[in-house]
Amino acid sequence: MKDPYRTRRTLIERVKNQHDDKSWEEFVRVYQDYIYAIIRRMGISEHDADDLLQQVLINLWNNLPKMDYDDIKRFRSVLSTVTRHRVIDFMRKRGTDANRLERAGQDETLSYLSSITQSEVDAIADREWEIHLTNLAVAKVEPLFSGQAVKAFRLSLKGLSIEEISQELGLQENSVYRLRNRVKVRLIQEIAQLRKELE
Repeated sequence: MKDPYRTRRTLIERVKNQHDDKSWEEFVRVYQDYIYAIIRRMGISEHDADDLLQQVLINLWNNLPKMDYDDIKRFRSVLSTVTRHRVIDFMRKRGTDANRLERAGQDETLSYLSSITQSEVDAIADREWEIHLTNLAVAKVEPLFSGQAVKAFRLSLKGLSIEEISQELGLQENSVYRLRNRVKVRLIQEIAQLRKELE
């Protein structure tokens, strides 16, 4: 089966060609949830976050062809910077549209967003990146295991003990331990692989 996550460099080089729709769709599939999570963590409503996600993606589509990959240390930092700027621009425009300067001065959200530093956005982005990688890995790993193995692993993530999972699933404790650990080991391997490909 062809791996849906090619190396970041290869993917970014391919999306520089704005007429490569297939590569752009792959780029969006890989990064949109991550961008959306950053937007939401910056305190933006779900409705506005959808619009902002589209604005960030359009900005990236327009600007990726101009970027020199060799100058980029961490691509996710580029994503968080672009996202932060779009969110702040969005809130400034909203403040301007809603009674010009008087309303903008009283808008707590705008004041909050203006005070967020790039390092704070990077911290949000780093946390969301870990969650994003884990979600991608879980989606790839779960189909490889039986339903019981996946259930045992998910219950352990919820904090249930081996004994509680054993009772919940009607399995021997050693079976629960073995199933849970098989999924866990494969998940760790998948996250490591995704790090190589996407970071």
